[in-house]
Amino acid sequence: MKNIIVISFLFLTFNVYSIDTGVSDEFLKRFSSLPSYTDAQISPDGSKISVVLKINNKRSLAFFDSKNLSLLNVVNLTRKEQVGSYYWANNERVIISIAYEVGSLEVPVGRGELFAVNFDSSKPNYLFGMRKRVSSSNKTAVDKFSGAYILDLLEDDPKHILVQASEFAKYSTGAFSNVLRINIYNGQQKSLGKSPLGGASLLTDSTGEPRFAVGVNSKSEFISMFKESDSDEWTQLSKGEIGEGSINPVTFMENDTKVIVLDSTKSSTAKVKSLDLINRTEEVIFHHPKYDPSPVILDDEMIGAVVSSGYYQMYWFENDSEVSQIVKQVVSYFNDGNIEKLTKANILVSSISKDRKKAIIQVSDDISSPKYYLYDLNKGSIAFLFAMWPEIDEPGLESTKPFKFKNSDGFDIHGYFTNARNQDKNSLPPLIVLPHGGPIGPSDDWSFDPDVHMLSNAGYAVMKVNYRGSGGYGRDFLRAGLGQAGGDIQDDIIEATEWVIDQGWVDKERVGIYGGSFGGYSAAMAPMLRPDLYKAGVAYVGVFDLNLNQEVGDVRRMFFGKAQLAQIYGPDEQTRARMSPVNNVSKLKAPLLIVSGEEDQRCPPEQAYALEEELKKHNKVYELIVVKKEGHGFQNPENREMFYKKMLEHFKTYL
Repeated sequence: MKNIIVISFLFLTFNVYSIDTGVSDEFLKRFSSLPSYTDAQISPDGSKISVVLKINNKRSLAFFDSKNLSLLNVVNLTRKEQVGSYYWANNERVIISIAYEVGSLEVPVGRGELFAVNFDSSKPNYLFGMRKRVSSSNKTAVDKFSGAYILDLLEDDPKHILVQASEFAKYSTGAFSNVLRINIYNGQQKSLGKSPLGGASLLTDSTGEPRFAVGVNSKSEFISMFKESDSDEWTQLSKGEIGEGSINPVTFMENDTKVIVLDSTKSSTAKVKSLDLINRTEEVIFHHPKYDPSPVILDDEMIGAVVSSGYYQMYWFENDSEVSQIVKQVVSYFNDGNIEKLTKANILVSSISKDRKKAIIQVSDDISSPKYYLYDLNKGSIAFLFAMWPEIDEPGLESTKPFKFKNSDGFDIHGYFTNARNQDKNSLPPLIVLPHGGPIGPSDDWSFDPDVHMLSNAGYAVMKVNYRGSGGYGRDFLRAGLGQAGGDIQDDIIEATEWVIDQGWVDKERVGIYGGSFGGYSAAMAPMLRPDLYKAGVAYVGVFDLNLNQEVGDVRRMFFGKAQLAQIYGPDEQTRARMSPVNNVSKLKAPLLIVSGEEDQRCPPEQAYALEEELKKHNKVYELIVVKKEGHGFQNPENREMFYKKMLEHFKTYL
């Protein structure tokens, strides 16, 4: 395979014959594919359905008639351009964020460029970005060296949108972004002012006026601000360091006199609050003592909140509106009549027509890829539209079960266990531990994961764990992971592994670990901390030298990036050195497979080379693969298939 460079390998024993991976080549090929259908939406008038469609591994935008599902048109961008995110601006026109195959990189990357086109491919117009020609007389044009994202679609103005644009040259210093109103047919711009904070996210009210801002200053402090309607004065609501809590806006309500926020400044878990901006009062609408909520908002109405306590738990607010009733009907339909604990499916009403008669429903569970459905209120029907990943849907996949235990420091640790498929009841399967990336903020949930089912079908049980620092469990749990990449976080991964073993679910003598990004760090670090526990590791696009991480990679170039790295991995070189896998190789017993993308900007291959150097010095068993034209996570299906096959061969050899 010409895009693959096998840099080096050192085996104690080396066999030239093929190793049985436990799955067929056909299965591996299917599970190496990328989603075929994503981001299904309905037009404001409900007449058309749109979906991002994969054609020859390129993202295009397809349009269907909602009445009979006949194909109306497919919008294909130029050779290197692909559809990123997109939005319906009115009943005929969509705004597309352009993504590119940049240079030799496989993964499409956005540059903040916006493109408008009608659903029938008519009236195409490049709205914003570096290629837009700007006359010298246009004093408000700022897009030559800027990137933009859509701030407000201006529902009552079908010819304009609001965008927030930031200069690339000032990105690392936290540029004060421009707010622009853009004509979606001719691209004409009008500047409406600047954000009050560097690197800010803005929230507009129903008139399109930016009135809430959340940003970060040079000290890595999160700041929340708001202003009155038609006023230029911004008022600070909160300020705090990473993990100390913040006030994040969700939506304006009640004629823009109130704003719904998530407030974690005075409690460990976030509270859903209503802030009265006129009387300066607040009301707590929802608060869970153990888990952070995700408000359920549809068509600017707040319907309830969801928390993840293993399965998803739905909490409904007192709201008898039409939108609320629609959501309840849909949830009941897909969850066997239960509208509280979502044990059968995760259900999202992702798009709804303006008259609220039609909606796109996204339904997912743990054993099949997400599905899209069309809800028709007039017909009283729910019709299947698309499967996100039809290539990998098949009956008989193993279900995923949530678990919880208390670690040695008294924290509740949540995780998910999936057994090996068709496991013989008279024997125990080997275990693969699959830690998530981050480490601060992301978390695993009860959902469909192709990696899990690929491993399960190959004969491995799989365990995922939300260690300290994972999101969704409150501020205290999040902060407990700061500076603990090689300490308490790894302890949680190790204790979760031992807990699963103690349940009698897996063979304690055959335990491996695999992860990507920070999960790749853990796949190298945990076997060094517990060489008796882990017998093989696969470190995918990982970071292995935390001091080198301050010098290479894109995080350091981001606004407050270096300060964030210091908070996450430690403020001084000695701490980072102690927690770096490159400085703990002498303890390692498990053979490592290290896989990197040559174009990876997040965890550049220099990280893999640094680890390889130490592995060579200590005469350890390893294999290093660096793949051309790939970045932080492989996109080419052939490269993904190669990686999965190498990983399964590695585990088959050593477990």
